[in-house]
Amino acid sequence: MAAADNFFSKADMALKKRNYDYAIELYQQGLQIDPDRFEERKRLRQAQIRKIQEKGGNTLGSTGIKFKNGFLLANIRKLGVQKKYEEQIIEIEKFLCVAPQSASELFLLAQAFIATERSESAKQAYSEVTETDANNAEAWKALGRIYEQQKDLDQAIECWERVRQISPHDAEAGKAVRNLSAAQMLVKADERKKGGEGSFRDLLKDEDESKKLEQAASIIRTADDARSAIDVAKEKAEKDPNNSRLWRDLGDFQAKARDYEAARAAYEKAREVNPQDMYAADKLGTLKETIFVDQLEILRQKVEGGDTDAAAELEKAEAKHKVFMLEESGRRVADHPTDFGLKFRFGEQLTEAGRWDEAIAQYQNARKDPKFVTPSTYQIGKCFFEKDLYDLAIKEYQAALGQITESDSDLAKSVRYDLAMTHQKKGESEKALEFLEEIMSVDISFRDVSEKVTEIRSHL
Repeated sequence: MAAADNFFSKADMALKKRNYDYAIELYQQGLQIDPDRFEERKRLRQAQIRKIQEKGGNTLGSTGIKFKNGFLLANIRKLGVQKKYEEQIIEIEKFLCVAPQSASELFLLAQAFIATERSESAKQAYSEVTETDANNAEAWKALGRIYEQQKDLDQAIECWERVRQISPHDAEAGKAVRNLSAAQMLVKADERKKGGEGSFRDLLKDEDESKKLEQAASIIRTADDARSAIDVAKEKAEKDPNNSRLWRDLGDFQAKARDYEAARAAYEKAREVNPQDMYAADKLGTLKETIFVDQLEILRQKVEGGDTDAAAELEKAEAKHKVFMLEESGRRVADHPTDFGLKFRFGEQLTEAGRWDEAIAQYQNARKDPKFVTPSTYQIGKCFFEKDLYDLAIKEYQAALGQITESDSDLAKSVRYDLAMTHQKKGESEKALEFLEEIMSVDISFRDVSEKVTEIRSHL
């Protein structure tokens, strides 16, 4: 539309001149005329992000920003319920001016685009979600479906592979990868037929292979089903030996059949042909963890059955498992530097191992993600407490408490309890009593708070 083009051309010039406010206003006006211009919407987001970053702000949207825009956010949800998607898109864009990388609102924007049949705009919005929240499985699934509809099977498979990396046991993702791989092979076979390539015998072989692929793509419910698909997956991998994804697929089928050694070999082959294949490294790690878990369960059953020798074996196996999980988590954090969820979980494992300084470093990185700010801050406080750095622990606990909106939540009570214990360690009994009584006022049955209050009062 000519009118929209006029706004967009002026907006592009303003963006180049770093006149972000004017660029944002022009992009928004142009998009109200022609909402389907996803490339211009992408530049709008760039302007919003740059404006906030240059002022040192938070592009993800802080708790304060969301509180100030509470009415707008409520209206966005209301419009979605009412299925007034065109209006909802406009309102979401208003909020994105102050939080352009807010994953939850970008996800709602993508859903609104889907509802109004704007697949390209939806694809762009879902991509923005994954850039902000790399572990958003639902966004990756939605992207996979869009790419499949657009017949871009390679991209669709990659999206579903990301889902499997986030959630290795996601049945929908496993089925999608198998179906898309089968469809991909069928397309290639059709292309060869249309091009007149291969003899009649070759074409028959292709059709026979297509049937095998359809069989492999069916839902695998049992180990027997997986065994029947292994031959197909192995044949595919051997035909294209430098394709690490095919070796990964073979490993998946073998793992499903509980042929762990064969699965390990397949995943290692995937890493051999493509050392950068992080999916293969993650699958190998998950496989090793599965083997450990199986071994531990067998030993626990023996101990429960009265096998005294198994108790010592179980203790050694549990210690080895903890060492492995720490090493594996460390590797995953290194391979996925933007995955703050991994950093937080690694911090928890390091905390359990009593490696306080290393745990603190992971939590400090994890709280760069808004989802992990409060729990990371709380855990840092716990680590400082264990190091007998009580003032630093109190500082972190206070910060965590200030971030909790529900003052009577279990988390808020836990933080207050730990604040009380820390002040008690410092000999500040009256301050400890203050926090304990705050807990008692909302939940007298929380832990041993009543006994603690009685004990402290008796010594004042």
